[in-house]
Order: sequence, then C-alpha cells, then structure tokens
Amino acid sequence: MLFILPAILYLLIFLIIPIGTAIVISLTKYSILSKPQFIGLKNYIRVFSMPTFWNSLQVTGIYVVSRLSGILILSFFMALAINQNLIGSKFFQAVYFMPYVFPLAVTSIIWKLFYQPFGLIEQFTNMLGLEPIFWLTSIDTALLGITITTVWSAAGYYSLIILAGLQTIPRDVLEAAEIDGAGNVRRFFHIILPFLKPTIFFILVVGTINSIRGFPPFLIMTGGGPGNATRVIGLMIYEYGFVHLKMGIGSAMSVVLLAIILTITLIQKKMMSKGGEV
Repeated sequence: MLFILPAILYLLIFLIIPIGTAIVISLTKYSILSKPQFIGLKNYIRVFSMPTFWNSLQVTGIYVVSRLSGILILSFFMALAINQNLIGSKFFQAVYFMPYVFPLAVTSIIWKLFYQPFGLIEQFTNMLGLEPIFWLTSIDTALLGITITTVWSAAGYYSLIILAGLQTIPRDVLEAAEIDGAGNVRRFFHIILPFLKPTIFFILVVGTINSIRGFPPFLIMTGGGPGNATRVIGLMIYEYGFVHLKMGIGSAMSVVLLAIILTITLIQKKMMSKGGEV
C-alpha cells in the first residue's frame, strides 16, 4: 500500500476530485464572481437544447475520425520504412519525431503563417499552377487545414509507438510465413495487424482523447470560425467557462464530454477485443 500510495494520491488529486468537482459545479449556476446556486439539471437541459452544441459535436466527430485516419496511415508508412533498417533510418526516425517536440501552440502559429495569403503553401500551389486555396477562411477547408497541422505534429510520435510494436513481432513467424508463400499483403493482414492490435488500441484511445480535448489549434488558427465550421466541443467548453464565465454550463458540457469519451473508449475496446484479448 505504501508503494502504490503516490499513484493513488495522484489519481485522487488530479483525476477523481476534479471530476467530482466538475459534476457538482454542473448542477449549479456559477460564474466565478458569485456564489454557486444549485439548479439541478437545468444546465444539462440547456446544453442539449443548444443547436451550437450539437454542431460542435458533429465538427468534433469529423475532426477526430479524419485526424485518427491520417495519423494511422502516415504513422504506419513511417514505422514500416524505419523498420526496414535502411541507411539513414535512425536519422529519419529523429526527423519524424521532431514536430512532436514543438508545443502545439507554436506549431499552430507557424502553420497559420503558412496558410496565410502569399504564404509558403500558396507560393507552392502557384508554382504548380493551382488556384489559391483560402485554407483558414473558407468553411470548406478550414477544418481540413487544422487537421493537416495536427496530423503533421503527432504522426512522428505515433510512428515510434507502431515501430515499437513492429519490433515485438517474432521474426521467425514472418520468415515462416514467407517460406510458406505468403506475400506482403497476406503477412500484413494475417500476422502484422493481429500482433499490433494492442498498439492500435492504445493509439485509438489516446488519439481520440487527445483529439477531442486538444482545442488550442482551433483557438489560435481560426477561433472557431469561419462561422462555426471549426468550433469543436473543447473550444466551446473553454469559451463558456473562461470567456463568458458560465462555469455551470461549461462543467455540464465537460461531464457530457467525459461520458462520450468513456463510451467511445469502451466501443473501441469491444471492437479491438473481438477475436482476441487486448
């Protein structure tokens, strides 16, 4: 008990107590400047009646799916390339990981400059003879622009996780499959992917949580605009809680978000556990 006491205290102070506090505040009318007034479930009723709340959930869902898809595809290619032990693979491993070292706020500012008119990306598209794309000011491309930024920032980190998973696969199993005539595609789907199920599950859970709660790029690059095209749920919670000082409504949104994350995690675990333990 003494050995696990630090971990218990950490969970209690930084996880359990804050969650309990958020649930209590979500049942009150609280603006920081005045004392909390208990109002029951009125905050939840108001939250679920907001069209902007449902729109933010939709935007968040699109962002999470597109970001995780981009990260998984790009990270797999990175990890597979490094795992070949080619000349310079260690150098590229460091290069891939480098974007993750930079704070996401700094990365967002840099990419916002890239997306500006006459910025680096527009100069590149002009060289290719393409029409300028208004990345952050168009409803059609603003979310895509932020997704590209966050995928670029995180892909290197997740590629190292996949690389670690690839290196745990017994080489004799792969060699035996190759001797038996299994091609690259069959080895990938029947050997590599099953061995990587725990790794993929970890990436899906952590990536989903980080995607849902990571609102700084949206705050810095678009402020939720144009319109509500990039107003994700994390940004909406921040605005209600710390800009409008409506802590009760902000806490109610946080509790709803916690329930959504737990539900998604359980669904992911169920899907990944089908056919084997995770």
